[in-house]
Amino acid sequence: MSRYQLLTITLVASLCASIVGAETFDDYLSLLSKHPSVTHILEQGNSFENLAKSELSLPDPQLILGVDNIPFSDPSFDRFLPSSKVIGFRQAIPNPVARKNKASLQKSQSKKQRLMAEYQVQKLRALLTHQLINLKKVSDLVVLFNKQLEIYRLMEKDLRGQLEAGKAVYGRFSEIDVERSDIEQQMNALRAEQVGIQETLIELVGEVPKLTPPEVRVLKWIRDETPLYPNLIANEAITVSKEKIDIAEADFKPNFGVQALYKQRESGKNFSGDDWFSVQASVSIPIWSRSNQTPKLDSANAMMRSAQSAYEQSRRHWNQRMASLAAEQKYALDNIDLFKQKKTSLEEMIAAVERNYESGNATLGHVLDAQINHISIAAKLVAQESRYQNLVVEFNSHIQTEHASSGGHHANR
Repeated sequence: MSRYQLLTITLVASLCASIVGAETFDDYLSLLSKHPSVTHILEQGNSFENLAKSELSLPDPQLILGVDNIPFSDPSFDRFLPSSKVIGFRQAIPNPVARKNKASLQKSQSKKQRLMAEYQVQKLRALLTHQLINLKKVSDLVVLFNKQLEIYRLMEKDLRGQLEAGKAVYGRFSEIDVERSDIEQQMNALRAEQVGIQETLIELVGEVPKLTPPEVRVLKWIRDETPLYPNLIANEAITVSKEKIDIAEADFKPNFGVQALYKQRESGKNFSGDDWFSVQASVSIPIWSRSNQTPKLDSANAMMRSAQSAYEQSRRHWNQRMASLAAEQKYALDNIDLFKQKKTSLEEMIAAVERNYESGNATLGHVLDAQINHISIAAKLVAQESRYQNLVVEFNSHIQTEHASSGGHHANR
């Protein structure tokens, strides 16, 4: 086997492994770091990083070729003393302070982009976890609703037996039809939700992972102390605005330039011939600063105040948002405890009704009604546990941390 063939096989194997090799939740997280929405932001950061390097360099020098003082009547270089051939160069030297500040600006913008990319990965991680939680919720509810539909079939069979025995149970038939239609409608909604979840997962990681949702934990949050991505990004915008002010202030400082010329004049009857040179230096004078540099500085200061106001708005909003999410988590936990208590009570009731049924003191309908109520409470518990876990995942996604699933308290109860 040739070296080329071996290399080709290795590359194909690596590509296949990257496509179908995801088996654990961490494997899928590694795919999220390569999501187009993340690489889009990172490449913008790379662009700013490269611009930072270019800002420190000098502009290209200019090469000067020409002639001086050639008369139209006799275009030659050997008759008139001022006539000469010219070669030289000109180098502009922009304000070094401004160049340094512009490079610093590009680095700040690059840092902001990388922070945004980090936040985007966290949001994609949260979205992936959301979908896995919701997919499990749909699966659990489908199982419960199928059991409920089976119980309705048993109830109908029992009611037909009672009808044949001469009992008037027509009203209960109608109630069962309504209740069953409601369950079937919810089943249809769950099928549609499942398709939406699967398509979102395919968009995220290229397939529907066969994974149980990861265990999530509530991260610690302290108002105005815990770093939140939106506030950190807004704060970086303030840093960028400060850099722009530094650039505007540096524009008041002079720009420089140097120029050197070499001139050659050929010998003639009035001149034996000689070469000479000239060297010049230039410096800019901010004469028009009132109409040029000053408005730019005023604009930069206005953008700085705008960025500070945006940060303050972000800080207030996310304090409110995080407090609301924390409250929703608490109320969801209260509901979970409530449904667990009701579920336990119904289990005890079902056991009692079954004993009465076996002793002839209750009908099968009473047992089945109790089982229907138990399934209804179980379905509400599944939905509430899913809601709580989703709230925790969203809450954690806004907090800057290396591993959003570490620390805090278990969300699964």
